[in-house]
Amino acid sequence: MTRSYALIDRDSWRPYFGLVLFCGIALVLSVPSARVVRDLGSASLLSGSPIFFYAHALFMGVLGLALGAGSAERGEQGGPMVAALGLRVLIGQLLCLPYLVFARALFPGRGGAFTLIVILTTLVALALAMLSRVLERPRRVGPSLGLLLKYVLFLAYYAAPLARLSLLSPLGAVQLLLEGAAPSEALLAFAFPVALLAVLSPLAAGTKGEGRV
Repeated sequence: MTRSYALIDRDSWRPYFGLVLFCGIALVLSVPSARVVRDLGSASLLSGSPIFFYAHALFMGVLGLALGAGSAERGEQGGPMVAALGLRVLIGQLLCLPYLVFARALFPGRGGAFTLIVILTTLVALALAMLSRVLERPRRVGPSLGLLLKYVLFLAYYAAPLARLSLLSPLGAVQLLLEGAAPSEALLAFAFPVALLAVLSPLAAGTKGEGRV
């Protein structure tokens, strides 16, 4: 018998607040003063690129971890679980849409990069949701260890590749796309989260939850 899951319940909104709050703060920090409005790139704090998109990539990942943990708590399983997580990630992107439109107006001429970043961060958030779903409450790993492990892997995914192959990190991939990546580089930046999804989705779909249904 196929189970249906509510996309959002009373407790499910909390992870979105952090995404909207911190992305909003980052967007404010990306807005230059009137005296430097003609040189928007130099007004940014990170490598001449809008810091909003770094914050967006980071907190979409955090959202993915929270959504995966919520899915584990509800005991969601199978294909419907994967679909529900995908839709919840898209809700996060929808909530950031006003920010994205405003950032697009602040930094004209990068519309293609912005679209690619939205796609990339959606894939990253969904991959991390699957990782969290696998690690948070499986029978073979205690809840505390699963919680610790998922954040260690999250930090490793975002920070470790910056030292040598930065485009494997979501933050490095965002910078690469904003600077105008070569097709081969952009392909590799997208291939990594797609590969994570391909590996983690079947594992997450087959994981039995321990919480409520």
